[in-house]
Amino acid sequence: MAAREAGAVGEQRTAVLLQSLELEGWAVLHDRALPGASKANADHILVSPAGLVFLVESKLWSSRWPVHGAGGELWHGTHSRHRSVRSVLFERDLMVRALGVEVTALVAVHQAPVHGGARGFVVDGVRVLPAGSLVAVLRALDGRPAPAAAAALAARAEGVFPRYVDER
Repeated sequence: MAAREAGAVGEQRTAVLLQSLELEGWAVLHDRALPGASKANADHILVSPAGLVFLVESKLWSSRWPVHGAGGELWHGTHSRHRSVRSVLFERDLMVRALGVEVTALVAVHQAPVHGGARGFVVDGVRVLPAGSLVAVLRALDGRPAPAAAAALAARAEGVFPRYVDER
């Protein structure tokens, strides 16, 4: 499977997982353009009922090798995947500037086993976890509901981050 196709499949699988959060009052925005970035896009932006903002990067990687952190970098077997961490940190920083609030970045990995079990591990400030535990981890990270603040922040995110249009 080509990398671009695998990326799209991973994003679709994550979108299906996140549907349950939408039913619980989370704002979930998929495939959004980021101001100040010509080609970068956010796979999934979430605003929780507590008004917390999350950026989720989806990855569909081969099940032949485990995903782990070593030497401050992200690895898939013997292949460095730290570029993915740098990319999600860049996207997170653009989101912080655009919204003026903190954003928590996560990488959800489909297929490949992830060290650290369901909670995964943190590398360079980014939590890397099995996609199957993403929803539970997001719920655990949420705080006390703040419906008015969450709704205002979700509306602002919707306006600031339009749907991404790939012009390739």
